[in-house]
Amino acid sequence: MQESITKVRPSWGRRLAGIEGLRGIAAISVLLYHLGLGASYQVLIGPVSILLTLLDQGLTLFFVLSGFLLFRPFVTTLMEDKALPSIRRYARNRLLRIYPAYVVIFVVTGLIFAAAFIKGSTHGLGPDNIGRITDPVQILANLALVQMLIPSFVMTGLPVSWSLTAEVSFYIILALIAIWSARLIRRGASKTAVLFGFPVGMIALGVGVTLWGYKATLGLSPAAAGDFAFGQNWTAVLLRSVLGQADLFGYGMIAAVVVAKLHDRDVHRVSTGSKIVLLLAAGLVELTGFTLLRPLLSNMSGIAAALILLAVVLPSSRHGNANRAAKVLEWLPFRFTGLISYSIYLWHLPILLWLISHDMLFGSNARSMPLNGLLVLAIALPLSTLTYYLVERPAMKLKKPTGRPAKGGPGVPGGISSAEVASFERSGSMSSPVGISGAKPADSREFLEETR
Repeated sequence: MQESITKVRPSWGRRLAGIEGLRGIAAISVLLYHLGLGASYQVLIGPVSILLTLLDQGLTLFFVLSGFLLFRPFVTTLMEDKALPSIRRYARNRLLRIYPAYVVIFVVTGLIFAAAFIKGSTHGLGPDNIGRITDPVQILANLALVQMLIPSFVMTGLPVSWSLTAEVSFYIILALIAIWSARLIRRGASKTAVLFGFPVGMIALGVGVTLWGYKATLGLSPAAAGDFAFGQNWTAVLLRSVLGQADLFGYGMIAAVVVAKLHDRDVHRVSTGSKIVLLLAAGLVELTGFTLLRPLLSNMSGIAAALILLAVVLPSSRHGNANRAAKVLEWLPFRFTGLISYSIYLWHLPILLWLISHDMLFGSNARSMPLNGLLVLAIALPLSTLTYYLVERPAMKLKKPTGRPAKGGPGVPGGISSAEVASFERSGSMSSPVGISGAKPADSREFLEETR
């Protein structure tokens, strides 16, 4: 690998090509998986079940992308001994990215059109579970995205919102990791050890929770195992939390460290052969997970997703030009689907539940799946486009670059008072999330665009 890399002057502050395309693939993968799971359930026992098992990893890709995109600016500033940025702006930007579209879609589907889970996903697809949420406490819990922390509300509301609770938790954890990393580096710890150490710890945590869950469900019936992982109990709270998904974020974080290390060494061209090796390794890892390590399939898929991500984002020329894979993913249909992918992710299951509850699907077998898919897409894509342009995009325009000159010197978060830093160093923690910035102050807007 070393011989195939040429060193030149870097310009990696720009938006990474191919990211939106990967988001689009992830969103459509999740949609198709849920289509098979909910609308065409008979395919789960046929040959299409193999494809659906792989499509189930779309959410894995989303988590890996979050780990990569949000950790990369932190890593870059820490490697260059620059100050971490504003806590308030980081919190504001993450809030603007997640909540406006979520609140709108939750209100429309859960409170108006009666297309939400009332009791939770394990209670079936009947009219007693698909409908309008009326419990004020349950509504508030879902609006605050804390329903997944309350056993009696697990998997209620928007069916995919459990992942948003994990995502928001990751935002907070990532902030603490950045602050703690700055503290350790400032005290003389190896940058490489620190920046790789925290993601490795998250990987160990996530794999450990997965293995615990697998061992605990051995011998249980499918229904009991499903309730263990998705029912109204504390085991579901743990398995669906950021603790249970920690390794998926960790794989993306390691990819971010690799990219930042190459940048730091002025590496600006990676050979096509090296990228092919990454893609082949991703395929081998996925095959191993599918055939030999099925209990760890999502974990193995996270590794494969990180390898694919590296193959896409690593540049092909001294000018940082996108490689062939990234150029394909920049094709307008992929890129546009990626732009509206968050809305697709939130809309598709309530649409599917509404169609199921109104008997408007074409059937429940493999032959009807393409028609069901076209029907859901015909509704989800226009709605997602509207939500993106009317809600997401205006909200993102309110986001602000978080990078700014440090007031406390290298490694001290800009905008954090000396008292706050001293308090953090005494206690080893800080309650507020810290911000993100690019490698240089001038790059902060580009990183803001990339991490939206």
